[in-house]
This record gives sequence, C-alpha cells and structure tokens, in this order.
Amino acid sequence: MRTYIILILFLLPLSLTGQLSLGVESGLVFSQYNDVRVPNGDDVKGTIFSLDDDFTPESSGFLRVELNYLLNDKHTFELTAAPLQIDYEDSNLESIDFAGSTFSGNDIDGRYEFNTYRISYRYRLVDKPKFIFDIGASLLMRDARISLTQNDLMAEDTDLGFVPLISFYLNYSPASKLALLLKGDALVGPQGRAEDVFGGILFDIIDSRLKLKAGYRFIEGGADVDQVYNFAFIHFVDLGLAYTF
Repeated sequence: MRTYIILILFLLPLSLTGQLSLGVESGLVFSQYNDVRVPNGDDVKGTIFSLDDDFTPESSGFLRVELNYLLNDKHTFELTAAPLQIDYEDSNLESIDFAGSTFSGNDIDGRYEFNTYRISYRYRLVDKPKFIFDIGASLLMRDARISLTQNDLMAEDTDLGFVPLISFYLNYSPASKLALLLKGDALVGPQGRAEDVFGGILFDIIDSRLKLKAGYRFIEGGADVDQVYNFAFIHFVDLGLAYTF
C-alpha cells in the first residue's frame, strides 16, 4: 500500500501535462463455480468441495477503484484496488477435511476473499478518432483467503503473492458521447490462470470529463498446487463513474 501512495503523489503533479483519471465501480457479484481442496499434495489431500454447489451463497456487492494517468497520449500508468469477499452458509456435506481440521454436521459456513491490487502499464498502439487499442502488462498482488467456520471451530488457507499479467484496452466510439469498452488483464500458466475482463459502455455525462461506466465483468482462474486447489468463476454486474481531471 505504501507503493500506491508514493505513485499517487508522483502522478498528481504530472496532471498538468497529461490526463489523470479516477474511476469508482460497484454492483452485484455472482459466483458460477468455486471449487476448493486444502491441502492438495500427493501425500495429504483434503476434501474437494464446491462453495457454490455444497453451500448457499449469500448476495454480496463489491467496490473497485482505478487511478490512471495518460502521458503524451501514448503511455497509460494505472493503479487498481479491487477487494472482494463472498460469504457462503449451511454446507450440505456430512464432513469436510480442510486445512488440517475436520468439519462435520450442520452450521458449516464458508468465506472466500480475493483482494487484488495492481500496477499496470499500457502503450497505445492504435489511436484513431473512433478506435483506441492499448497493450501492456500488469503486476498483480493477490491477498487471498478461504475459510470455514462451525461454531468455535475455524480453519483457513491464506495466500499472498504477485502475478504478472498481460493488460489490454480497446475503446470504440460509434457516437459522440458513447464508447464501447473492452478491457482486462489475463495470463495462463502451467499451474494456474487468471482473467479479469470488463465489457461495457462509457457515456459522457458532463462533457468528456465525467463518464458513466456500465457493463459486465468476470474474474476466472485459480491454482492447482500442493498448498491449495482452487478455481473460481465470478460474475459482476458493474456500474461506476470515471472522472478526468
């Protein structure tokens, strides 16, 4: 977090020669699947279970903040904070071995946290009046946690790490105040994958400074390593505002 504060303070004076924009998004979250096994080693394995199929997901929302700076109409530097938490309740499984603890019976609840913070850089390859295409890379820091609770019993698996991703941005403007946007970060590797992709619209509310952002986002991916097996597919109904200073 200290790195984000330093970069924000560095970018603010540059707004005199470039474009500094702040975006805030929120909405509803729905998970399609969320499969878990902890541990996942060859010698010791926990119970594989689905937080979506074996529990009852609770409705939840989200908050996402993006700060980006466009330098010389070519170079975009972006900071993103995207905390996420989904709660699940009332497991229908008789027994779950998870993170060294055994849960059995009723009143087993779960929680899935996937908080991400990223630094991105994109270079503008195409800059036409109606079409913009940027490509670059992101460094994502994930602060993930999966936990089960039952009365006084609690077990959790946490993961703090960094993941490099390919970053892309496509903007097509069919009308003067309307733009179609496809934007995301993604990468596939031998031990897992990660995708965070948004598709939707931008609509000018006040000139071109204040824009309405609306659309659909999905996050999909996970890891298959000795510590944990976890793959999730999460859908977002996304609504937000973006302001250019």
